[in-house]
Amino acid sequence: MLFEAARRRIPVTVRIWSLTLLLAMIATALYVVALRGHAGPHVEFRLPWPVLAFAVAVAELRVVEVHFRRETHSFSLSEFPAVVGMFFLSPGAYIAALLVGSGVALIVGQRQRVMKLSFNLVTTMLMAVVSLIILYQFAPLQGPPHERDWLAAFAATQVSTVLTAVLIATVITVSGGAPQFEKLPDMIRFGSLVAFANTSLALLAVSILWLDPGLLWLLALPLVIVFLAYRAYVSEREKHERLELLYQSSRIFQHSPELDSALIALLEHARAMFRAELAEVVLYPRGADEDVLRTRSWHDGEPEIMVPVPALDEERLSSRVRAASGPFFYVPEPGERTGVHLGMVSPLRGESELIGSLLIANRLTEGTTFSDDDLRLLETLANQAASALENGHLEQSLAELSRLKEQLRYQAYHDPLTNLPNRSLFLERVAERLADISSTRLPAVLFLDLDDFKIVNDTLGHATGDRLLSDAADRLRNVLRAEDVAARLGGDEFAVLLDDDRDLSRSMFVANRIIDAFRISFQVQGQEITVGASLGIAVARLGTETADELLRNADVAMYTAKEAGKNRVAVFEPTMHTAIVARHALSAELSKSLGRGELAVFYQPIIDLQSGVPTGVEALVRWRHPTRGLVGPNEFIPLAEETGVILPIGAWVLQEACAQAVRWSAFGRDGHGLSVTVNLAAQQLAEASFVDDLRRVMRETGLPPDRLILEMTETVMFHDTTTTIARLEAIRELGVRIAIDDFGTGYSSLGYLRRFRVDILKIAREFVGPADSQEEWAFAGAIVALGRTLGLAIIAEGIEEQGQLERLRALGCEFGQGYLFARPEAAPAVTRYLEIELAQRSAQLSTPHARPTGARDVAAAMSGRQAGASI
Repeated sequence: MLFEAARRRIPVTVRIWSLTLLLAMIATALYVVALRGHAGPHVEFRLPWPVLAFAVAVAELRVVEVHFRRETHSFSLSEFPAVVGMFFLSPGAYIAALLVGSGVALIVGQRQRVMKLSFNLVTTMLMAVVSLIILYQFAPLQGPPHERDWLAAFAATQVSTVLTAVLIATVITVSGGAPQFEKLPDMIRFGSLVAFANTSLALLAVSILWLDPGLLWLLALPLVIVFLAYRAYVSEREKHERLELLYQSSRIFQHSPELDSALIALLEHARAMFRAELAEVVLYPRGADEDVLRTRSWHDGEPEIMVPVPALDEERLSSRVRAASGPFFYVPEPGERTGVHLGMVSPLRGESELIGSLLIANRLTEGTTFSDDDLRLLETLANQAASALENGHLEQSLAELSRLKEQLRYQAYHDPLTNLPNRSLFLERVAERLADISSTRLPAVLFLDLDDFKIVNDTLGHATGDRLLSDAADRLRNVLRAEDVAARLGGDEFAVLLDDDRDLSRSMFVANRIIDAFRISFQVQGQEITVGASLGIAVARLGTETADELLRNADVAMYTAKEAGKNRVAVFEPTMHTAIVARHALSAELSKSLGRGELAVFYQPIIDLQSGVPTGVEALVRWRHPTRGLVGPNEFIPLAEETGVILPIGAWVLQEACAQAVRWSAFGRDGHGLSVTVNLAAQQLAEASFVDDLRRVMRETGLPPDRLILEMTETVMFHDTTTTIARLEAIRELGVRIAIDDFGTGYSSLGYLRRFRVDILKIAREFVGPADSQEEWAFAGAIVALGRTLGLAIIAEGIEEQGQLERLRALGCEFGQGYLFARPEAAPAVTRYLEIELAQRSAQLSTPHARPTGARDVAAAMSGRQAGASI
């Protein structure tokens, strides 16, 4: 398979030229080693090589063609002059005569292209060299030929015939055609018979030339008779094959009970009979409201069976078929029929009406076309098919069409994975129920979405996800009544249609049963999977709602249930829709915010908890909305991730933060510069070009890799784990560090920390509790201990009180950030903060007995001047 894949990547022309060059090198090497300097046979006179070249050209111009499906193999009387030349020419003159004669015949007679001409000439040269080597090895060639000379000549021509057949089969296979080696025995068998006969006549001619050259004309009649016999044999062989195929086609309808299988079998036979690429049957409708049925059989392609084709009467070919009394050649006009170059068409006429048409198109055999004999044979085949169709099989096509339409309708209205109705059928059922004014109950729609289903797909694979969806559909069916309609809308979304009263008691009962049913874990492929369900309910109270509106309202309610914490149900209220509309409007504005310059990067210092010295900053994006003011990340970052806007926003923040960190190179511990932490979204990490983009940003800004920290949540890291591991390794190879944000709130496990190589753990603010609560600090202490064991740096978030700082110092936590030290500020405010901190630290060093200052003192010093800049 690897060899086949590599072969397909190499262009066909390169493969053929490579094979031709290889054969030329082999022929040249054999000539140099075995024949160069050889004087040739000892004869009384030398045959002029131009005479032999002329004889070879004449023999090659009159060939007998044997067709093997797509390929044509030619046989001629060329062995006759070739064998004669071996006994009367030197090796060099003999090879030159064969090449010149064959070249003239191939160029003048067949007008072959350069590549094919080169291959054929190289093959001729190789066969000439091999034949001479065999002849010179076993025949003394002293005087008139004797039995040993004859046997050597026969051996030479037979070996040459076998090698020629092998090389032809090889080049056809290498060029991408159908493999020829299965047909090789037939080719060798026929070629050997021709070579044997030609060689016999040639040896007779050699003997006559030694005896009396004037008697050579007596061989003219036997040569002509042999040539005509070849042609007659091939013609009779092809006629026999066609009659056999014609007989088989007459039995196809008798042995095929189904019309579609009978038509495909007939068309395959027709393609073989005419060596064509395409065979097509078109059955015309009997009623005005019925479609045309088309069946096609392609060479090396999938068949089309009983495909409805509307408005076929508008085609020019259809009009010509209806007007024709017999078969005709067909050349489509530009744009009329794609894939058809030249064809034959015959009407399928019954006794009372036109049944359809039969098309044969695109001759496979190179250099040949359809003939009048082919047209007459097509007419016979069409008459057989029309008679069989009229005698009963055409009626079957109507039943087949009905079955096909029903099958297509089912496929169009049902989900193939769960066999539930799909969105189209569900909306039809809702519309029908809304139009039914006789019912006293109200139609209600339940919109169901599986909670955290994407995690199942990302971690366990899509095959497991599909099996989970199928099991979820079965569980949904078991909860509902027979008259309720359940459907899969797409992805992990389902819907239910039922009747209810105004109090929605039935809907709430069913919704809670669904939630309870989905609380039970699923057993999928040996794994226990737990997914919840969030449901939204919408009911048609006004009587003016459409099916789309009712489904949309239920979707809005479901989204509200997810926002409220998942695994619950919500009933649609008009205010929900208003909130969704506002959210969509905000999403549209967000997509334009970057171009308008409304986004800004704020920075929050990260402090060494023991010394109080800033060691880095975390970059945090903010949105300065023109009417809503400063919008926090919790409000617009989820929107950006949903819409994909997070990619350009994330790239811009990374560029801005790295550039700003370079400007702060004079600050930090011992003047080594501040590190900058940039948050990374799952979509950014999934981008194939992310590592290259990261390398480019650091090159353009000049930021050393060890001063950049990429921060991501556990959920981001465990999204598509294989890709993530590879991407993280590539990032760390650049020298960039990796931090896990909010550690302990997601998928934290020692197994994941072993697989994902990281440098920093950040303690979530949930674990930085009140200073006087011993239980609240147990998790923080465990994370610090884990980080120390694994050799990871620890950063605590959300430090707001002095007591929390003392606790973290006692636990051994190294770094922290929070309002106790500084709030997130724009770059100018953070620059002033850093300058004050650096000045105070310098003053402390110049005054040994001064009270040590820290980041908290700097924040207090800035509080009066920077009050308006905080958020």
